[in-house]
Amino acid sequence: PDWNEDPIDAAEAAKWPLRLLTAPGYFQAHTAFSGVDFLRIREGKPCCVLHPRDAEARGLVDGAAVRLFNDRGEIGLTLRVSDEVQPGVVLVPGQRPTGEAVAGTINMLCSDRYTDMGEGATYQSTWLDVGPWKAARQVAAE
Repeated sequence: PDWNEDPIDAAEAAKWPLRLLTAPGYFQAHTAFSGVDFLRIREGKPCCVLHPRDAEARGLVDGAAVRLFNDRGEIGLTLRVSDEVQPGVVLVPGQRPTGEAVAGTINMLCSDRYTDMGEGATYQSTWLDVGPWKAARQVAAE
């Protein structure tokens, strides 16, 4: 099989500066064990991880409520600033139940397209930006 470049991915990369990386949580494997209170407490609040340079460029600080957004929607998470991710990448560890985040779930930002091989989810082909937490209605009013 041959890899085929996704023309939609290339267009989104030109429009949005950050690539989403989803990964299992530190104390869970995807949604497995997400109902175990002890592990959710150890995991902490649902968060995203942003490189210090990307956070500084956006005026964001560790622990702040932030808005991850693209043309598909927005979600709210708590920011963790760390060099464990590369510049240009937003890591969202773990899939958490609805209602634990500031707002929304990561699936709201992801395409419903399938991959070219295997017809899997295209989570890692999601482009977005991060800013201070404001609901879409507040942003629209500005």
